[in-house]
Amino acid sequence: MTKKMYLIAFAAAATLLLSTTSCNSQSSQVELRNANDTMSWILGENFARGLAESNIQINKDIVMKAVEAILDGKPSMVDDATYKEGMDQFAMALHVAQQNKAQETYQQQQKQLQQMAKDDPQMKLDEPSGIYYKVVKEGHGPKAPDNYRLRFNYEGRLLDGTVFDNSFSTSGIVNLASNVMPGVGRALTLMNAGSRYIFYIPSHLAFGQEGSSELNIPGNSVVVYEIELYEILND
Repeated sequence: MTKKMYLIAFAAAATLLLSTTSCNSQSSQVELRNANDTMSWILGENFARGLAESNIQINKDIVMKAVEAILDGKPSMVDDATYKEGMDQFAMALHVAQQNKAQETYQQQQKQLQQMAKDDPQMKLDEPSGIYYKVVKEGHGPKAPDNYRLRFNYEGRLLDGTVFDNSFSTSGIVNLASNVMPGVGRALTLMNAGSRYIFYIPSHLAFGQEGSSELNIPGNSVVVYEIELYEILND
């Protein structure tokens, strides 16, 4: 792989770690006089945030000198083999840092769930699955056997309340319990038709260690599903 290709790979990986940034010229000695200055500051700020949030130790002075040298058109100080080895080490360190951060998030959320259950006597635990749940409305219909066709709606959100999926705008989706993620499938078996529950589903029964970039769900995230089960359909 060429240096250019590795640079592109590095930029793509760093981009995943960037948060939305804003320019605050009052907090620095740099005066942003035009749009190009502002763009340049934002590029530098985002690059720095990406490195900082990766939790990888770097030598800041060397990074700054390398950036200056390349922008001044000076040749690289390392050959292709050394460059490749360094980028491989970066990729491995980035992966480890992401896994550690995801595991830390998982542990924090588990503690948060346990505390929520202590504070709210209405929260219950389905011990076989590790799913916490809360009854909003108890229905009086039958419970759904595995693989039955069901009509239900749901809202999926993170523990902080951020909604990532919502089907309540429809008249009630129809699905097989076996066609949904394991946590939702298990949740549906706990409900009677006509019920509405809130479920707190651990990551191993939801989006796992990887999370979902499409839905902006971090790895190892507990997800909250509010489900209303309308009816069990006959084939």
